[in-house]
Amino acid sequence: MKLPVQSNKAPLCVVQISDCHLGADLGDPLLGMDTDNSLEAVLQAVAEECPEIDVLVASGDLAAHGDASAYQRLAARLNGMAKQIVWLPGNHDNSELMQNIVGAQWMPSRIVLGDWQLVFLNSAVPGQVGGNLAADQLAILADAARVDFPTLVFVHHHLQPVGCAWLDEQQIENADAVFATIANNDQFKAIVCGHVHQQSEQLFQNIGLLSTPSTCIQFAPNSVNFALDECNPAYRRFWLGDKREFQTRVSRVKGVIFAVDNSARGYE
Repeated sequence: MKLPVQSNKAPLCVVQISDCHLGADLGDPLLGMDTDNSLEAVLQAVAEECPEIDVLVASGDLAAHGDASAYQRLAARLNGMAKQIVWLPGNHDNSELMQNIVGAQWMPSRIVLGDWQLVFLNSAVPGQVGGNLAADQLAILADAARVDFPTLVFVHHHLQPVGCAWLDEQQIENADAVFATIANNDQFKAIVCGHVHQQSEQLFQNIGLLSTPSTCIQFAPNSVNFALDECNPAYRRFWLGDKREFQTRVSRVKGVIFAVDNSARGYE
């Protein structure tokens, strides 16, 4: 999704990475892919393409099994890459442990960035693969709707089907409550997720519903059952203008071939 950004000021830069699935030890693989190595390739692309980042959002499933060592490695690698770093938990994460390691300053629910508002919602449910927004998270969204700033919302799980039957069983189960809050409110510009390990762009009214690929394995679009894609790892970049307009683009790692077990029929 691309909208014109016309301004005398340089647009703000927001970078999103997602679904890193880092293991307990450096180099632990996920379905044959070294997730530390693939993450490093993505972050090198980010550094080359985004010389100054205002906010870097890591939107969930940062660790494969919620290990402290995975969060510690990721925190050390991301530290200093942006003016502000934000972590969201996913269904593979341990939210309490994340906050113990990086502090509340890396896990805010809302920040104001220039003329923009960024909102961060926790859709992870302990012991559950699919997503849900608890009452306190819906309250954060409702409060954000009362502030007259153009707004981006980041959350781990997706709000509506992306066309993969097996993944769409895992979307946010009370998505209707979100749509009721944002309906007919043109301050909301996009709701951005991870989880689905693929790029997608949809609309609810005039609000973008965007998903961002993983920094490791990619899921094949339009698949009924679990299936991997051959696309390389990627990240998403946003340019936020001062006229309530934005641009966004997904950028994939180039010139690298990543090993992956294409015979896999799932993972934990």
